[in-house]
Amino acid sequence: MKKVLKVLGIILAVLIVLVAIYYVVIHFDGFLNKDNPMTREEVVELLEKGKEYSNYYYSPEDSWIFGEFDTTKTEYYIKDNIVKTVIDGKTSRWTDYNTEENIMILGEHDDKKYASISNLDNFEVNDESQRGFDYSLIADEETFNTDFKYLGEKQVDGRDTIIVKVWNKDGISVDSTKFYIDKETGLIMRRVDYAALGFIKIDCDRNVKMDIVTDEDVARPDLEGYEILS
Repeated sequence: MKKVLKVLGIILAVLIVLVAIYYVVIHFDGFLNKDNPMTREEVVELLEKGKEYSNYYYSPEDSWIFGEFDTTKTEYYIKDNIVKTVIDGKTSRWTDYNTEENIMILGEHDDKKYASISNLDNFEVNDESQRGFDYSLIADEETFNTDFKYLGEKQVDGRDTIIVKVWNKDGISVDSTKFYIDKETGLIMRRVDYAALGFIKIDCDRNVKMDIVTDEDVARPDLEGYEILS
């Protein structure tokens, strides 16, 4: 009986060590430079700068310990206030924020192709968003009741990147959201969400590429042959 209890104790100790290692690894952001801390207001100002960035591409990928959540590939092409959304290689939406024209490609049915054209007045606009990538958890402290912490800065793919953390003031800091933000452009590069006392990590890599989008990439869709729905 003593041998059995000893074996069980060893197994339990090993499991505890493995869980502790896993916990440390999923929360580790690398070795950060904390010499130049930024306030929440300064970070929001940087994110506002990113909102106005005129030429970039991104394709978000959500993953966790068991792999990717969704194999659907969604791509966004942004240039000069025009945004084209492509899903699995097919254009699904095109928006010109200069003219407020919005085109939705609705697909095919009974050998007919359908699209809709509308004005942006019909859509709610999130002011705290970088072309669909939300940062209101940082910017809107009152609504989301979030605490804020600047974690530090490091190089990611050769670029200076700051990392900040927010969490609900009535909750615990390990159930938090981290944002990786390019220090020069203000673009969000990555978002990490923790849940279940910090044991579950959902990692969204935005896969941002700057200054590669051409006029052809964001050209207005050719709607010849489409039936236009109101």
